[in-house]
Amino acid sequence: MVSRFSVITFGCWLNKADSDIMISRLKALGWEYVEDIDLADVIIVNTCAVREEAERNELKLLGKLGKEYPNKKVVVAGCLTRVRPATIKDVVPNAILVASHGVELIDRVVNGDLDMYVFDDRPMTYLPTYYPELHGHRYVVPIQVGCLGNCSFCVTKIGRMGFGRVRSYGKDDIIRAVRDAVSRGAREIYLTGQEISAYGRDRGYDLVDLLEELLRSVDGRYMVRLGMMEPLELSKIIDRLIDVVKGDWRVYRFFHIPVQSGSDRVLMLMRRKYSVELFRDIVRKIRTTIPDATIATDIIVGFPGETDEDFWASVKLIEELGIDKVNLARYSRRPFTEAAYMEQVPEQVKKERSKIATEVFSRVAFERNRLFIGRELWGIVSEIDFKGENYVVRSYNYKPIAVRKAYIGAFVKVRITDATPQRLFGGLLEGEELGVKYRVDFRLSEGLDLVS
Repeated sequence: MVSRFSVITFGCWLNKADSDIMISRLKALGWEYVEDIDLADVIIVNTCAVREEAERNELKLLGKLGKEYPNKKVVVAGCLTRVRPATIKDVVPNAILVASHGVELIDRVVNGDLDMYVFDDRPMTYLPTYYPELHGHRYVVPIQVGCLGNCSFCVTKIGRMGFGRVRSYGKDDIIRAVRDAVSRGAREIYLTGQEISAYGRDRGYDLVDLLEELLRSVDGRYMVRLGMMEPLELSKIIDRLIDVVKGDWRVYRFFHIPVQSGSDRVLMLMRRKYSVELFRDIVRKIRTTIPDATIATDIIVGFPGETDEDFWASVKLIEELGIDKVNLARYSRRPFTEAAYMEQVPEQVKKERSKIATEVFSRVAFERNRLFIGRELWGIVSEIDFKGENYVVRSYNYKPIAVRKAYIGAFVKVRITDATPQRLFGGLLEGEELGVKYRVDFRLSEGLDLVS
């Protein structure tokens, strides 16, 4: 009898990639993947520990699974298993825990007879297999794990046991996996990791080397999205990376660079390894060379010790640089972190600062998006929006554009008619919803144009 399994994923794109590795490993052994947990013999929950709210949601779900499916095997993987193992066991006594980097060895877990597995190292051997019926047109591939930082607020360094050390997948393995995915229909390639700007530090090459070789070796019509890049490591490769991004239409003009605070004093308390000025220099380089590039960042408000002056420094930095998208988070106290034992900012103050920052950051994003009204942008039809009302086109600079009718995975050209802080709105140019093939003509001063 073939065993059936289902996977529920919380957290970041790296967690998504880890879930895909687990799916690939079990399918290769003859297991059947099912989305409906009612049909599954084994339910795998891949957890995240970054924020307290996520932890509450995960524990609530685990408790529900334990009560509703007492006869099913529940496997809990991901960061929360190392951070809250006893709590998970209290909620689901029969749960099987996979701590640290066990995702690549998931077959040992589901076929074993222990209730906790701790793997000290990650083999860096298995990459996700691309399954069109599961992944659609998007292939998420992890390129590295670990981080060279040791931030005072970060619980991921406990959950993944990767602080101070980076482990990278080999270039050849990544390129081989991407080539296979593209040949079978993948149109968006997400390169993800904990800190992809540090990719290859353990192998003698870097992210730019990987990107150049991938673009040279993998033919086809696809778009590459780069994951989060920490400012200090990014600064070492930014000039070469800009050259690659502006020189090949297949790389999204998108940079996710988390600054976390606009105050050097707070960055020091966070134990971040860069200054505000370094972040500012990186953004200015990108803006000067690729004016249409989308720049996203992360800001934490209410970090322990943050004063009003520190808070407003963050707000003013976003205004000054015209950041396209800010992932704003109120500081969340996490176990086993140094920041948890610092003097905390009152919750009400955090809420007030978050409200102010949300309003300002939305205005900045709206002003940035308004610049595209009336323009024609090309991109790829990426997904259906969360309401199910529109299709979302990701433009060449990763701007989300809502359109009424399209085909997922098609390259299209859109005339922008309106904008909000979150997205653009537009209409497909006549005939382009049919997925007609185009050649790409890159004109930096005019943006990117599709010509038949």
